[in-house]
Amino acid sequence: MSPTTSPASKKPLRARVLTNTIVLIGGRGISIGFSAIATSLLARYLGSEELGEFSAVFAYLSLFAWFATFGMEWILVRESSRDRASAGSIVRTGVMLMTVLCVATAIVSLWIAPHAGYRDRLLVLVAIATIETLIAPLRLPGLVFQVDLQQWYGVGINAIRQGLWLALIIALREYHAPLVYVVGARVVVAVVEALLIWFTSRRFFSVGSTVLWRKAPHYIMQSFPVAISTLLAGVYMRIDQVMLHNMASDRVLGQYAAAVKVSELLETAPSALLYSIMPVLSVAAGVQLQFQAYQARTFRYLNVCSAGLCVGMTVGAPLIIKWLYGPKFAPAVLLLQILIWSEVSVFFGALVMNLLVARNLQKYLTVPTAAGAVVNVLLNLYLIPRYAALGAAIATVASYTIGWMVILLLFSETRSTIYDGWKTALPALLLAGGSVGVAALVPYGDGLRLLAGVATFAAGTLLSRLIHREDVAFAWSALVGMFPKAG
Repeated sequence: MSPTTSPASKKPLRARVLTNTIVLIGGRGISIGFSAIATSLLARYLGSEELGEFSAVFAYLSLFAWFATFGMEWILVRESSRDRASAGSIVRTGVMLMTVLCVATAIVSLWIAPHAGYRDRLLVLVAIATIETLIAPLRLPGLVFQVDLQQWYGVGINAIRQGLWLALIIALREYHAPLVYVVGARVVVAVVEALLIWFTSRRFFSVGSTVLWRKAPHYIMQSFPVAISTLLAGVYMRIDQVMLHNMASDRVLGQYAAAVKVSELLETAPSALLYSIMPVLSVAAGVQLQFQAYQARTFRYLNVCSAGLCVGMTVGAPLIIKWLYGPKFAPAVLLLQILIWSEVSVFFGALVMNLLVARNLQKYLTVPTAAGAVVNVLLNLYLIPRYAALGAAIATVASYTIGWMVILLLFSETRSTIYDGWKTALPALLLAGGSVGVAALVPYGDGLRLLAGVATFAAGTLLSRLIHREDVAFAWSALVGMFPKAG
């Protein structure tokens, strides 16, 4: 049995990318809705202290995610895109390798936990949450949805997960269940998601796939820089929460985690484009002019999206926090207004990561993540004792920016990529800062300030030609290509 060929694969490339991006944004929009409601209910139900404990548990385990996956997803997507006929065997080899790594990760994380301040009840919660690590290999075959640009499968499964999570939160809240049941519920939805991915993806692979034992060392070697990069990224993305747990209090961490959850909520829209375009970049890497065109256009779109997100979240933070969490989480407003600016470098770095892997330059991925990790830890050690959660927020923005938007300018092979990104990142950031300033001049009304800020930014993108007529033509031609004429 060979993999099925979808009608989608007969569409023009830009139409397929746009189709999948629209599907991803729409599907993830549904998931964002479920997630926002679940986050709101969870925060109001648990309160800042138990929300801090919940966040501390999963932040701790995220520090070990690098070893569980070893960054293989990136390499396997690239290899499967280049050799689709062997994708089944490539993925099967990855599943075998990841199973061994996940078991080792679970054992090590449980052994270290008591020494990292996770004792008694928290250790029990860590043990339950570790089940998520053990089932990670079941999710790996889902990369075929990305390879074949048929992400609606992954989107649908994720929407089911978020819907189930919301339903369980409502039930747990109704029965006043303790925190251990909340952690267990998250594990349950992860298991359901993993099983759905495993059984849905099987139809995309040939029955005769085998483990490529000779290729396994190659995949490990290729993945090593990505794994180290993931480790270091985990440090600067989640170590702040672990440090707040140990150096401040879970109540303080709860306020910080609430702001983090909101700042990360809308990352899915730009990441949808990256998820669709990664296989395209992998194939186009050998055609320099085409690759550079994709690179420049994607940088521009992501920089505009992330800067616009900063405007909306900075100006709208008082309304957002009040609506999601209520007055008890008022301290999270300022934290969100600071943290949201890290999203510019998050989107920037996500594209850089895709570009470097596509060009087989993943050896450089350890550089920005190492720089970000070092800066983040040092700043947190200095700022958290003095400013608690506010210091952690400042450290996050600084370390993300230095890691992904600055440090790679020092290397000749990556300098042009980062410089290309700055061409649109700088004007987008200046425009975003100006738009926030205009909103601050509105004398009253959070809603009016939000409207003024967003309107100023939208007008500015058109006047500065960050978005121009060419983009409309590009989108229109892709949209037309989504519906090819019969015959």
